[in-house]
Amino acid sequence: MANYIVTSGRSAVYPAIHHGGHFIGNRATFFLDKDFTNPDSNALAIPNLPIKLLSTSPVSVSDRFFGMHVYKRSNDIATDASFYTVRSHDMAGGKARWQKIEPYDNVWDFSDLDDWVNIHHAAGRDILFTLYGTPQWASARPNEQGAYGPYNLGLQAEPADMSRWDRFCSKIAERYKGKIKYYEVWNEPNYYNDGTGLTAEGLSNKAFFFSGTFAKLAEMTRRANQAIKAVDPTAKIISPALTVWSATAGSSAETYFLGMMAAPTGDGSTTMKDWIDIVGVHLYIGGNDITKLPGMIDRIDAAKATAGIAGKETWDTESAPISPDIALMSGTAGDLFIGRSLLIQAAKGIARTIYYQYDIASMGIKDRSVVTYRNRICNLLQSGEILSACIFTDGRVGYYTRTGLKTI
Repeated sequence: MANYIVTSGRSAVYPAIHHGGHFIGNRATFFLDKDFTNPDSNALAIPNLPIKLLSTSPVSVSDRFFGMHVYKRSNDIATDASFYTVRSHDMAGGKARWQKIEPYDNVWDFSDLDDWVNIHHAAGRDILFTLYGTPQWASARPNEQGAYGPYNLGLQAEPADMSRWDRFCSKIAERYKGKIKYYEVWNEPNYYNDGTGLTAEGLSNKAFFFSGTFAKLAEMTRRANQAIKAVDPTAKIISPALTVWSATAGSSAETYFLGMMAAPTGDGSTTMKDWIDIVGVHLYIGGNDITKLPGMIDRIDAAKATAGIAGKETWDTESAPISPDIALMSGTAGDLFIGRSLLIQAAKGIARTIYYQYDIASMGIKDRSVVTYRNRICNLLQSGEILSACIFTDGRVGYYTRTGLKTI
């Protein structure tokens, strides 16, 4: 902040570069680059200040912060992209879904999953396994069609007999103890679902990922926790990751989150929040408007506080540019979106973020310039150079270092 004495409406000098200013009595106050580290209330009171502070503390993350989905098995190594967390959901052929692992009652096929786990474990990556996709033989609604189409009926429903779910969770934990530590319950249950079941739109478009209720989801979360931690007490359970978050209070995702966290688990005394270690979210942004992302994270934090779990980490277990996908973004737009998203999430306290996906046609970064740019941002965020961070109203993200303010 810089103050200048004003006489007869003018000052002898003004700062050559500033980010906004205002007049109070005989003093003009300007917001300068150095204010990004420790702005006072007078600087922050400048009207129409074109920035929002993301963090006034140093921003630094470990290599575990950076995650990736890899669709094709041939790309599992993916040595050109920096990531140390990998998520199983939507690998090619659905080979990580319960439906594929146990195609018939108590008949198991781990052939592909064994190889996938071993490759990523050998590469030193943390593995997040998504417990998802009920086999038709076990489904509570075996003829129901959802997001995966007519050849995967029953997939989106909870199991008719929850003991089958227990057995599946135990089997995964036993087989991969020491290799898989993080277990996520389901995928985007709120997509065309309001917690009482499917919305009218979901019934019509059949694009949903879960057709059950809050209570069923909460019961599955409790039982997954109990089954897995009986095998591996050090394992961590990630809550069902919700999508379509908003920067506006009271959005459908926020409402769903509070409903599911408060839902009874079927044991007569606990709710879902009692059985999770980490909060999972999907930070897709409608229209790729990056200026909405800080507010979305603020609403997630507010919802966590309301639910009584403010101290739990938040993981973005799936996100990418959407509407349009990265393949349709021109010039450096994709590079900038991903770089800005990583900086914002790190500055706002997201613990990990997992890009979707490395190598799927419209959303993939493989063989695109964004891989190199993303790696630069990964190095920056691990360097300890960032002293504070902000976002401008035009979408640029600024970070302040010992050599001054830089923007992307």
